[in-house]
Amino acid sequence: MDSVKKSFFLLHLAIFLFGFTGILGKMILLPALVLVWWRSLLTWVLMLPKMYRAKGFQKMDSKTFKRFMWIGLLVGLHWICFYGSIKLANSSVAMICLAFIPLSTAFFEALFQKKKIKTLDIGTGLIILPGMWLILQNIDFSYRLGFGVGILAAVFSAAFATLNKKYIKTSDEILISWIELFSVWCLMSILMPVVYLFDPNFKFFPSGSDWFYLLFLSYFCTVVAYVFVIRSLQNLSAFTAMLAFNMEPVYGIILAIAVLNEHRQLNLPFYIGVFIILTSVLLHPYLEKKFDRFKTN
Repeated sequence: MDSVKKSFFLLHLAIFLFGFTGILGKMILLPALVLVWWRSLLTWVLMLPKMYRAKGFQKMDSKTFKRFMWIGLLVGLHWICFYGSIKLANSSVAMICLAFIPLSTAFFEALFQKKKIKTLDIGTGLIILPGMWLILQNIDFSYRLGFGVGILAAVFSAAFATLNKKYIKTSDEILISWIELFSVWCLMSILMPVVYLFDPNFKFFPSGSDWFYLLFLSYFCTVVAYVFVIRSLQNLSAFTAMLAFNMEPVYGIILAIAVLNEHRQLNLPFYIGVFIILTSVLLHPYLEKKFDRFKTN
């Protein structure tokens, strides 16, 4: 297998592993906040050997350290909203919300880099709206809050991804992830007492099966998947990577149907809405590339 094919395989394997985060979030019987606390802590510890081998323990000025700590708070908010969406609705609803990340990223890039929003991005947003309407009209009323929280998760994800892209060149990627995970854990530790005040009986310690799922989530779906992404990007273009990442909701929904039988909770119009959203998101990179070529010619 040549290097490009191997990189392509590793990238899709990583995205497939990311797709497991949705069903694991449903299977782990912990509140969203507690789940994120354990995931960030376990992942942070499991990354230590890779930090050492990659010589990630390098000097970093306080300004850069603080910057990535702040970005880490956005990562934490994304995880809270994502797992909150799963708990409030289900895995399929949370995963389809991730399809809004590319569109949200386009708006944040325009904001942070002071660029005009592309007409194609606006068009994609308008095409997505009927899909959103179909989903909202065909899910249980109790799921709608979960859908809204899932959209917030996509917005936070787009925000931290855009900021990481802007500043990641200044430091090692593994070190940055390690700092951001530490920031996530700190945020969860601060919020935990607040949750305890409202619900003193909330579950904190994982059960036997929860430990297995948490370790799988932290190691394979986070550390291993992240390493695969870094390795694959050495031989693949940014366009290929972006197109592949748009498949995460697809993998996630397929896994939710296969493992959790969530198709029994949802109906055909819901999946038509999903199809409209995913089609527009998957076509967007191709159309963007063609528009860019047309402009250069």
